[in-house]
Amino acid sequence: MLTAERKQKLLEVLQTEGKILASELSRRFGVSEDTVRRDLRELDRAGFLQRVHGGALPRTPTSVEHKARQKESTDAKRRIGAAAARLLQPGQLVALDAGTTPLAVLDRLDPDLSLTIVTHSLPAATVLAEHPNIEGVIVGGRLFKSARAAVGVATVDAYRLLRPDLCILGAAGVHPEAGVTTFDGEEAEVKRAMAAHAARVVVLAASEKLGTVAPHLVTPAGRLTHLVTDSDASEEMIQPYRDLGVEVVSA
Repeated sequence: MLTAERKQKLLEVLQTEGKILASELSRRFGVSEDTVRRDLRELDRAGFLQRVHGGALPRTPTSVEHKARQKESTDAKRRIGAAAARLLQPGQLVALDAGTTPLAVLDRLDPDLSLTIVTHSLPAATVLAEHPNIEGVIVGGRLFKSARAAVGVATVDAYRLLRPDLCILGAAGVHPEAGVTTFDGEEAEVKRAMAAHAARVVVLAASEKLGTVAPHLVTPAGRLTHLVTDSDASEEMIQPYRDLGVEVVSA
């Protein structure tokens, strides 16, 4: 089997089975595991998949830049934001992540709702400034320009001191085995600190992100209490999260 043909077969397996196991594919194709791993490295560099220990998983389709994300899955984000907004209750302390999907939650909050939202997101802080009854708390740090948010030691330390009733996370990828993932290591550290002591951890993810991964782990999927996604997510896609005890909200 030629290299190009083998790589195409690998991508077909990834599409149909949702993952690649190097040991299994080496037997199936009659080549060494080193050959499969080399193919996976090259496919990873080309942006076709995300290498993980023992094989590969689908790469998230999400853009890295905040500006580009604003144009992605806009209808799904509106629906997810509306569904997630219903999880917020008066008097709660809520940690709100940066990103365009968490930002959509703020657009659907009742003007009479009274609670406290802590965020490191600059766009979210701007929206909170206009809400009549929500107390907004801004967490500082180094400006991560592409995400329009604060990151770094100061940001992480601030969140570690909190015990939120609810933590609302955005994600680049969500996978039942690989967990919640994102693009940047510092961004992942902030998200981990947000979720560490939260009573409930909610991740917001459009259906296209389910079953995909990005390079940096935030938290295992089993740590989540809620997954809010859109109605395009099939039962086959969401059942693995239910099996982990996660409540799935389909918007």
